[in-house]
Amino acid sequence: MHRADLAGLATRSQRSVGVAALALLAYAGTVVLHGNGFVAAFVAGLVYGAVKARSRDDDSAEVPPDPHDSLELTHELGSLGSMIVWFLVGAVLVPTLADLTAGEAVFAVLALTIVRMGPVALSLLGAGLDRATIAVVGWFGPRGLASVVFALLALEGLGDEVGLRAVRVITATVALSVILHGVTAGPVAARQRPAD
Repeated sequence: MHRADLAGLATRSQRSVGVAALALLAYAGTVVLHGNGFVAAFVAGLVYGAVKARSRDDDSAEVPPDPHDSLELTHELGSLGSMIVWFLVGAVLVPTLADLTAGEAVFAVLALTIVRMGPVALSLLGAGLDRATIAVVGWFGPRGLASVVFALLALEGLGDEVGLRAVRVITATVALSVILHGVTAGPVAARQRPAD
């Protein structure tokens, strides 16, 4: 792709399709070999980014097209995939909450608070941030679709009974996150906003 860019043989849309194909090929090729496709796609992205960065730093070569142009389709596909996954979470996983036990609910609350916020706070020790900022970072960060991926991996790898229990806990944690982070985002952002 880099050579095609330098030779002017690739259009913007061809580069976009090429980048998306690289991610899919890395994923599918690794899964065929019984490896972790998510890790493979991530590593492929790292390599792609490193090659693009090196090509921009190489003074002897012409500057290739903006790398963000070639990521446009990948971003759009990622957004579409995210919407599909969240639809499936609502349609398929949320009904599993009907069998949620009290212990699983307590674990979901702990996972959303202490288990997540504690390590974030520890990692920020010495960063010079005040307690309020550390609390905000711990409350809102890290989260996302990774939980859904882990739920699917748990269901596949742990068997029916244990896998379904893990899925219920993860689903409860994600549902709580959507509700609680959604409700608190506005007020916390307004409180953290610096005065003009």
